[in-house]
Amino acid sequence: MKLLLNARFYSFDTATGQFVPYDSLLVDDGRIAGLDETPRGIGIELVDLGGAVVFPAFADCHVHLTDTGYFLGSRDLGHTRSHDDFVRAVQQIPEEDGIVLGGQYDESRWADGRVADAAPLERFHGGARALLSRIDGHSCIVNQRTLEWLDLPGDIEGIERDGDGHPTGKLFLAANWRAQAAFLAQIPLATRRDAERRAVDLALSRGALHLHAQLVGFARDDYAREVDAMRALPAKIHSKICEPDAALAQQLGLPYVGGDVFLEGSIGSRTAALVHPYADAPTKGALRFTDDELLGYYSQAEALGIAAGVHAIGDAAIEQSLRVWERVLAGKPSPRGCRHFIEHFEIATQEHIEACARMGIALSMQPQFDALWANPDGMYDVRLGNERKRTMNAFGRIERAGALLCGGDDSPVCALDPLAGMQAILEHHEPSERLSANRALAMYTINAACFGYAEEETGNLAPGLAADLVVLDRDPLEIDDFTSCEILATWKDGEVAYAAS
Repeated sequence: MKLLLNARFYSFDTATGQFVPYDSLLVDDGRIAGLDETPRGIGIELVDLGGAVVFPAFADCHVHLTDTGYFLGSRDLGHTRSHDDFVRAVQQIPEEDGIVLGGQYDESRWADGRVADAAPLERFHGGARALLSRIDGHSCIVNQRTLEWLDLPGDIEGIERDGDGHPTGKLFLAANWRAQAAFLAQIPLATRRDAERRAVDLALSRGALHLHAQLVGFARDDYAREVDAMRALPAKIHSKICEPDAALAQQLGLPYVGGDVFLEGSIGSRTAALVHPYADAPTKGALRFTDDELLGYYSQAEALGIAAGVHAIGDAAIEQSLRVWERVLAGKPSPRGCRHFIEHFEIATQEHIEACARMGIALSMQPQFDALWANPDGMYDVRLGNERKRTMNAFGRIERAGALLCGGDDSPVCALDPLAGMQAILEHHEPSERLSANRALAMYTINAACFGYAEEETGNLAPGLAADLVVLDRDPLEIDDFTSCEILATWKDGEVAYAAS
């Protein structure tokens, strides 16, 4: 038995919707036995936390573990701020196992107004199979050698061509997914497992113990192996099979399916499905499913008692998701108690928000998107215009409507850093969409536990729950500042899983 002392321990009070401080926390056999207890005697280990602040361990409700770990270091192009930076970074990507794979470039943050192209791949890696994935993963760049190796069908959607009809090396839509799946299959299994472990180590150092891992692009028979691999990692993993196949999730003992079941693409790659055209191109993106196809997915999931999720960013994709849910649920919450969900939910109307609240559709969102792209003349302004930008990532309106709102980072799109996500909520570009520090913290703790069907097990500091904790050096609720806090330790089931050196 451990008695944790000399700290401020915050427990979420459902009656007030606030985190309430306590002076001590008692842990017995990995579970919280009490708050403000003062037992002494043989068998009680006293743990002095030196004046720290303790919260429930954080969750990240949308993360790509393999990509996060794999793109750490020289494969990461996210730091580039010009085409010249991009060229230098591409030169440094290592060739391993016959492939060159990099990612995270984002031209919307470049100061020179240029765009990424295949020229550096041809110059430095022309003889290798080489692919660069954009930050959102919804487009990529390959060299000529790779195009020949991929042998894509001539009529496949998404091969960009120049004025003479020659491929430029940029791939979108089906061509992009085909290429990225082919490269994923080339990464040796041991390399992937090492990347996933590095990603989890990073997560624990950021206070994120509960990770909703998106498993995308595997053959159907391989998902069981991937789920088992996730269970072996030292965090608490919620594996999301990103296939419209609820029966497979049920077979694997998962209460949810989807996440990155893509109804469309991304804003940065101009493949998110919009009601009105992009501000900088005469396109509206496209939906990947018909209503009837989506109806089959949703109906199967509801019938099996499996929560079904989709990736929907654009207003047209969100509209389709909710239009089909209305058909399945008749406008009411799931009678089986399923916690169906939408990932991202960036360009939503008030009607969409109210429909989610009415039908109990949970919303898994990424506040760092606003911090990255909602700045003046940033990607949202360029792609969508200021009027649409002002309505996006509507945390305040969602909270006021009463829908379940959960936080994540979509790492490696954004940093795997819940504190940065919470800070982004406090600093939303539209003041009316900001939440209090208490509510921001709830998105990454108590709400996330509910999202993962784990609220009876974890997500709060309360007797009977697992002793899953994060220890900070200062109190963000007192100073309204999350990013100035340092993670001192992350605990899992009453034991230290990470400690700052």
